Amino acid sequence: MPRYTIPQCPELLLTVPNSDPEKARYKATQKLIHLINENQLDVQIPEGFSTRQLIEITEKDLMAQGEDKVIEAVKTLSKLSASRRKVQELHEQALEARHQIDILFEDKKITAEEFEKIEEGFRALKEFATANLRYKEALPNAETARLLIDQALESPESPKTK
Repeated sequence: MPRYTIPQCPELLLTVPNSDPEKARYKATQKLIHLINENQLDVQIPEGFSTRQLIEITEKDLMAQGEDKVIEAVKTLSKLSASRRKVQELHEQALEARHQIDILFEDKKITAEEFEKIEEGFRALKEFATANLRYKEALPNAETARLLIDQALESPESPKTK
C-alpha cells in the first residue's frame, strides 16, 4: 500500500489502499484534508495544494540502516536450514547407495534387479553429495549471518561484556 507524507509535516504517514498511483495520491489528499478539517492535524497547507506535493514513502525509506543486512542474514540461515534438512533426509539413502557400489567390485554376477538398485543409488548419491556441498558452502556465510543476528538481537539496555 502506498504511503505519503507532506513537507510541512514529515512525521505524518498517510497509508492508502490503492495500486493506481493517481488514485492513491487522491485518497491520501482526501485523508489529509479530513485530518485537517477534524482538527486532528495542526498544520498550515498553502493555497493550491495538490496531490503532486505529496511525498511518496517507499519501503526502503522506512527501513533501518542495517535492516537489509538482517533480512539477508535470515535468508542465509534459512538456506542453511533447508540444506541441512536435505542432507539429513538423504544420508541413509546415500549410505545404502554406497553399499550398492561395492557390488560392482565383487567377482559375482550382478542381476538386473541389482543393477536397477545401483542406478537408483547413483541418483541418491548425487542428490546427497550436492546437498552436502551446498550445506558446507553455506556454513561460512551462515556463521557471519548468525553473528549479525546476534548483534541485531542485542538490547540497547543490556550491558556490554568485554
